[in-house]
Amino acid sequence: MFDDESTFVSLDHLAARLGLPSTYLKRLAERRAVPCLRVSGRMKFNPLEVQQALDRMAAGEQPEGGHE
Repeated sequence: MFDDESTFVSLDHLAARLGLPSTYLKRLAERRAVPCLRVSGRMKFNPLEVQQALDRMAAGEQPEGGHE
Protein backbone atom coordinates (compact mmCIF):
# COMPACT_ATOMS: atom_id res chain seq x y z
CA MET A 1 0.00 0.00 0.00
CA PHE A 2 1.21 3.48 -0.82
CA ASP A 3 1.10 6.43 1.54
CA ASP A 4 -0.34 9.83 0.59
CA GLU A 5 3.10 11.37 0.18
CA SER A 6 3.91 9.28 -2.89
CA THR A 7 0.50 8.24 -4.28
CA PHE A 8 -1.23 9.98 -7.16
CA VAL A 9 -4.95 9.53 -7.69
CA SER A 10 -7.50 10.42 -10.34
CA LEU A 11 -9.67 13.51 -10.25
CA ASP A 12 -12.77 11.46 -9.43
CA HIS A 13 -11.00 9.62 -6.60
CA LEU A 14 -9.72 12.89 -5.15
CA ALA A 15 -13.15 14.51 -5.37
CA ALA A 16 -14.78 11.58 -3.57
CA ARG A 17 -12.08 11.55 -0.92
CA LEU A 18 -12.34 15.30 -0.23
CA GLY A 19 -16.11 15.53 -0.65
CA LEU A 20 -15.74 18.27 -3.26
CA PRO A 21 -17.13 18.46 -6.81
CA SER A 22 -14.68 17.20 -9.43
CA THR A 23 -15.50 20.23 -11.60
CA TYR A 24 -14.33 22.55 -8.80
CA LEU A 25 -11.07 20.64 -8.30
CA LYS A 26 -10.45 20.54 -12.06
CA ARG A 27 -10.94 24.30 -12.28
CA LEU A 28 -8.50 24.83 -9.40
CA ALA A 29 -5.94 22.59 -11.11
CA GLU A 30 -6.34 24.41 -14.43
CA ARG A 31 -5.72 27.71 -12.61
CA ARG A 32 -2.74 26.06 -10.89
CA ALA A 33 -4.24 26.77 -7.48
CA VAL A 34 -3.74 23.09 -6.60
CA PRO A 35 -0.90 20.90 -7.88
CA CYS A 36 -1.46 18.14 -10.41
CA LEU A 37 0.40 16.06 -12.94
CA ARG A 38 -0.86 15.45 -16.44
CA VAL A 39 -0.35 11.87 -17.53
CA SER A 40 -1.52 10.88 -21.00
CA GLY A 41 -3.92 13.82 -21.00
CA ARG A 42 -5.38 13.01 -17.58
CA MET A 43 -4.91 14.85 -14.33
CA LYS A 44 -3.35 12.98 -11.41
CA PHE A 45 -3.22 14.40 -7.90
CA ASN A 46 -1.24 13.83 -4.73
CA PRO A 47 -3.98 14.05 -2.04
CA LEU A 48 -1.62 15.37 0.64
CA GLU A 49 -0.31 18.18 -1.58
CA VAL A 50 -3.82 19.14 -2.66
CA GLN A 51 -5.04 19.21 0.94
CA GLN A 52 -2.13 21.47 1.88
CA ALA A 53 -2.96 23.81 -1.01
CA LEU A 54 -6.63 23.90 0.01
CA ASP A 55 -5.63 24.64 3.62
CA ARG A 56 -3.50 27.57 2.42
CA MET A 57 -6.41 28.86 0.34
CA ALA A 58 -8.76 28.58 3.33
CA ALA A 59 -6.26 30.58 5.39
CA GLY A 60 -6.38 33.32 2.75
CA GLU A 61 -2.93 32.72 1.31
CA GLN A 62 -2.21 33.19 -2.39
CA PRO A 63 -1.84 29.89 -4.29
CA GLU A 64 1.81 29.10 -5.06
CA GLY A 65 1.37 28.52 -8.78
CA GLY A 66 -1.42 30.85 -9.79
CA HIS A 67 -3.39 34.00 -9.28
CA GLU A 68 -6.65 34.46 -7.43
